[in-house]
Amino acid sequence: MRYGAPSHRLESQLAAAARIMDIDASFVHLPSLVIASVGQSKGNGQHSETHFIKAAQGLSLGKLHDLHIIYRRVMHHDIGVVEGTRQLDTLLKSSPLYGLRLRILLAFLCTFLICPLAFHGSITDALVSGCGGAILCWLQLHVAQNNPLYANVFECVLLVHRVVSIC
Repeated sequence: MRYGAPSHRLESQLAAAARIMDIDASFVHLPSLVIASVGQSKGNGQHSETHFIKAAQGLSLGKLHDLHIIYRRVMHHDIGVVEGTRQLDTLLKSSPLYGLRLRILLAFLCTFLICPLAFHGSITDALVSGCGGAILCWLQLHVAQNNPLYANVFECVLLVHRVVSIC
């Protein structure tokens, strides 16, 4: 979820990983939340634990590719679960490929170029669009990550923005 994995495949991949590791588990995926129920046989009764895993939605295709390689190597028994967990920890702790200022500049350039190319906007429209994209990127990457309350509000605002832009 953190790196933009396709949500329609998340449950099936988690179930496949649990099967490979001989873990009795079931999963439910909701936007930015996975509910995992892990069961263990203890004597005659059943004991299960339910975990709620919340992760911020994001998009990092390079890290998503690295994550998939680790997943595939564990699933094909090329590496063990302990080594896979160590590699996942390293991946989660690694810094982004580009810094904050460069990502804001790229957001400005992308939204600046999309306006005239896709919507036949003027240069003034493109400047306003570029500034709006840069502000939105700064809010997402800096403000929302440092303030959990604002992160939830920001997710709702982005969801409403996507729905309005589709209509």
